[in-house]
Amino acid sequence: MIKLISSTILLLFFVVTGFSQNKNSITVAFYNCENFFDTKNDPDKNDEDFLPEAPSKWDETKYNNKIEKVAQVLDSTVAGDGLPAIAGLVEIENKEVLEDLVSKSQFNKKKYGVLCTTGADERSIDVGLIYDKDIFTLISSEELNATNPTLGDYKTRNILMVCLKSINGDVIYVFVNHWPSRRTGEAESEPRRIFAAQTLRNKIDELQKKEAKVKIITMGDFNDHPDNKSILNTLKASDKPKDKSELYNAYQTLDANKQGTHFYDKEWRCLDQIMVSQGFLSAKKGYKFNPKNAFILRKDFVMFKNKKTGEEKPNRTYGAENKYYNGYSDHLSIYITLD
Repeated sequence: MIKLISSTILLLFFVVTGFSQNKNSITVAFYNCENFFDTKNDPDKNDEDFLPEAPSKWDETKYNNKIEKVAQVLDSTVAGDGLPAIAGLVEIENKEVLEDLVSKSQFNKKKYGVLCTTGADERSIDVGLIYDKDIFTLISSEELNATNPTLGDYKTRNILMVCLKSINGDVIYVFVNHWPSRRTGEAESEPRRIFAAQTLRNKIDELQKKEAKVKIITMGDFNDHPDNKSILNTLKASDKPKDKSELYNAYQTLDANKQGTHFYDKEWRCLDQIMVSQGFLSAKKGYKFNPKNAFILRKDFVMFKNKKTGEEKPNRTYGAENKYYNGYSDHLSIYITLD
C-alpha cells in the first residue's frame, strides 16, 4: 500500500512538474501571410488588386477565410490549446487587419495587443506584431526607416521595434522585418537589403552598448538566406557566433539541411528567420533559448502536392491569373520556444 501511494505521489509530481514547465514556456512565431488585405479601398494606398471589384474579387468571404487561415497557422505553432505569446506578421495592409485577426478568430480567447508600421511601401503592405497582454506589457515601440534614398526611387517597409516587459521581469526587444524583395534581381537588389541590415545592426549595437546581455529577438522575411552578406556579414547573425555581440541564427542550420520556408526554382530555402541575442543563450534567470527549439511549421494542411510529380510547396491563396485556391501563403510559418 505504501509503495502504491509513493508511486501515485511520484506520478503526480511528474504531471504537475511537466504542466508547470509548459506553462513557463512561451512560443514566439512569425508568418509572412502573403497579401493579407482588407476589402476597403484606401485612396492613399495601392490596394486596387484586393477589392471586391478587382479581378481577384477579394470580398468579405475571402477576407474572412484569410483570417481563419492565418489564425489556424499561428495556432498550430503551439501544442495543445495554447496560442503564441508573440507573433510577428508581414504582408499585412494595416493595423485593422490585425485587429480583425485577434477579434474574429480563436485569438479572441485572450487579450492581445496589436502594433503595425505605417511605412510608405510601394505595394501598400506593412509589418505588425501581436502580443499576449496577460504575459507582456508594452514599454515602447518605434519604426526604423529601412529605405535608402541613394539607391533609386523605391520605398520599402519600415522595421518595427517593440520593447516588452514580461510578468517574470524580463525586458525583451522585438524587431519585425520585411526587407526589400529580389524582384529586380538578387544582385541588383542586394544593396537595399544590406542597408536594411545595417539599420537594424546599428540599433542592436546601441542596445548592447547600454546592456551587454540585453535580450533581443529579430524576426522576419529577410528576402535573403542565412548565408547571404546582409545577414551573415552586416547583421552578424549565424549559428556559430564569433563574439557575444553577434546574434544566434538557428535557421542557418535548418537552411543548410534544406528545411526551408519558401520554395523557389525547385529549392527550399529559409527566407524567414528568427534570431536571438546571446543574452537568451546565457540567461541565468528569465526566459532562455535552446538552439534546438527553432522550428518550421510544415504540416499537410499548409502544403500543396502536385499529383503528377509529387512535388510539394506552400499552398497559396491565389495562383496564376487570379485563380483562387483558398490556401494559406507562399511562405511557411516559423516559431521558437523560450523556456
